[in-house]
Amino acid sequence: MVAAHRVSHEPAYVLHRYDWSESSLILEVFTRHHGRIALVAKGAKRPSSNFRPVLLPLQPLEINYGGDAEIRTLKGAEWMGGHVMPTGDALLSGYYLNELLLRLLARDDAHEALFDAYGGVVQVLAGHPLITFLPLYFLCPSVLYFIPPFNSCS
Repeated sequence: MVAAHRVSHEPAYVLHRYDWSESSLILEVFTRHHGRIALVAKGAKRPSSNFRPVLLPLQPLEINYGGDAEIRTLKGAEWMGGHVMPTGDALLSGYYLNELLLRLLARDDAHEALFDAYGGVVQVLAGHPLITFLPLYFLCPSVLYFIPPFNSCS
């Protein structure tokens, strides 16, 4: 029998969360060393859950998870602090950036430089709520090679 793969103390950001059952969530998470992964957070919607106040988008986390299936099980998550949640247009820009990462990154494909750039962009968004998404291309040039040319129509 193969032992389940366990990862501890992994830096991560929640890109998106979906309701899975009455009390659980499916999370799309961007991690530093393992790229985009899917996790199930069992019991995360319960009022007494330790996950409930932590599993928010655009917040730096340190997670522990295990499993060898496509959707792994979240074992622990801790907020790493450092900034507050962006608001207004900055929050919408952050959600847009998360959607880009969801669409453009394959699962289990690590991009450490992109993870670092994403963390920097999130910090800028949290500190400067008047920034819109257009200047983010200049703050995060490593994302540009993922974006197809807009002038090709086929």
